[in-house]
Amino acid sequence: MSVFYISRILSRDLMSRPLADDFYNYIKNSNDTEIIIDFSDVHFATRSFMDEFYVRFKDSIQNGKACLVNLPVDVEKTLKAVMSTQNKKKVISDETIVKTKDIQDLENHFEVLAV
Repeated sequence: MSVFYISRILSRDLMSRPLADDFYNYIKNSNDTEIIIDFSDVHFATRSFMDEFYVRFKDSIQNGKACLVNLPVDVEKTLKAVMSTQNKKKVISDETIVKTKDIQDLENHFEVLAV
């Protein structure tokens, strides 16, 4: 089992989805099947980063192939928030969809909304 120090590999501030993709590809190219991801010295992680990180590592985390350690409290809270909303179905109500016959009908609808 290999340990990957995310702050040393990427940065102390984890700011974007592409950065999470880069980290995933780095791990994938290492050919390690069981890993420990160490968040020591991480100062900050955006929700975007944590969302992409979770999407990429979700299966590995759930299957026990990836273990996350030393998460700062705020980073752990962000990860938990992402995990709690990740699998919820999005509901679209037909009541919010407005069907129009043509562009003039659409413009008329917008006029009503603007009042």
